[in-house]
This record gives sequence, C-alpha cells and structure tokens, in this order.
Amino acid sequence: MVLASFRHRVASNEKGFSLVELLVVVALMALIGTMAIPSISSVFKLSLGSTTRDLATTVRHAYNAALMTKKVHRLVFDIKNRQYWVEVGPQQLLMETEESKARAARIKKFGSKSDDDKKEAGPNFTLATYVTRKKNELPRGVEFEDVTTEQTKDPIVEGTAYTHFFPHGIIEQTVIHLKDTSNHKATLVIEPIVGRTKVIERYLTTKEALLEP
Repeated sequence: MVLASFRHRVASNEKGFSLVELLVVVALMALIGTMAIPSISSVFKLSLGSTTRDLATTVRHAYNAALMTKKVHRLVFDIKNRQYWVEVGPQQLLMETEESKARAARIKKFGSKSDDDKKEAGPNFTLATYVTRKKNELPRGVEFEDVTTEQTKDPIVEGTAYTHFFPHGIIEQTVIHLKDTSNHKATLVIEPIVGRTKVIERYLTTKEALLEP
C-alpha cells in the first residue's frame, strides 16, 4: 500500500506543472516585462539628456577655440552615421551658397587643373583634435532627426550639416532635433553669440524654437 502511494506521487510529479502553476508563471513574466519597459525607456531618456549636454559643451569649446586661434571652426553633423565632431579651417571663410556647392560638387566629380577652380572647391578643414579628439558617436538608441542652419531653407535629414564658428565671436544659428527609440525628443538651439546652446526637452519646429525665450 505504501509503495503504491509512493509510485502515485512520483507519477504525479513527472506530469510537470499544473495549469494553475503555468498561469502563475505567465503572470509573473508579464509583470516583469511591464516593469522592464519603463526602465529601458528611462535609460534611453538618460542617453538623450547626456547627448544634449555633450553637444552644448562641444559648442562652447568650439566657440572658445575660434576666438583663441582666430580661425574658423565648424561643428559637423553626420546624420546617417550618428556622429558629430569639430573641424578647424582658415582665418576667413565665405559662406557657401547653393551655387558654390553645385560648383564644388562638379569640380569634385570631374576634376580640374585650374587654380581658380581649385579655390572654388572651398577651403580645407581638418579635425580640431583640441576640441574633439575623434568623431563622437551618439549613444545607442539616440539619433539626429534633422538639423537646420542659416544656410539651409529646409531641415537637413540626411548627409552632413555644418555649424560655423567665426573668430569675431559670431556663430551660425542652428536648430538640432534629436530623438531616441522610445520617442523621447529634444530640440537644441545654437545661438549666434556667446557660444550658448538652448536645450528644450521636447520637439519644437525651427520657427517655434527660435521664438522660445
């Protein structure tokens, strides 16, 4: 009798979890999942916040570098590759127009031996390692949504965008939109003087951002 009872218990254990036990496990997994989602979202929000601070600091350093070296600097935004860095150029710079950009593109594509044409191709810029030692990559989950500068009519959503810093203390006014995979957004406004960057923790159109106090 005892042996039969023992065999019955062993057979019951070998059947695995009961339906109630399975429902409890599923409920616990769902609860853990709902708790983890806000945590992941918070991590991305922190990354977005750190990115805005790092960009604002980079703008300030680029502004100071232009004043100290008496050379034009520019902050480069590589939208596709999610990178940004600062380059140094000549002491003076004529701002590009759509015509000059088209001319430079033709020269680059077809080549030219003319000295005048080579000048038209634009000044050379190199990485300003005393501001950004390398190309800085945005944190995982954070990317540029678009960049608008004084030289562009529409927001730049692909390719490369530039913000220029001039030796006399003037900056090319720029509006930068950042976003993360959790749909958090931020708007940065690089102001044309004193190297100040205004950070707004939501998406504002360029027009709205420039009017924001």
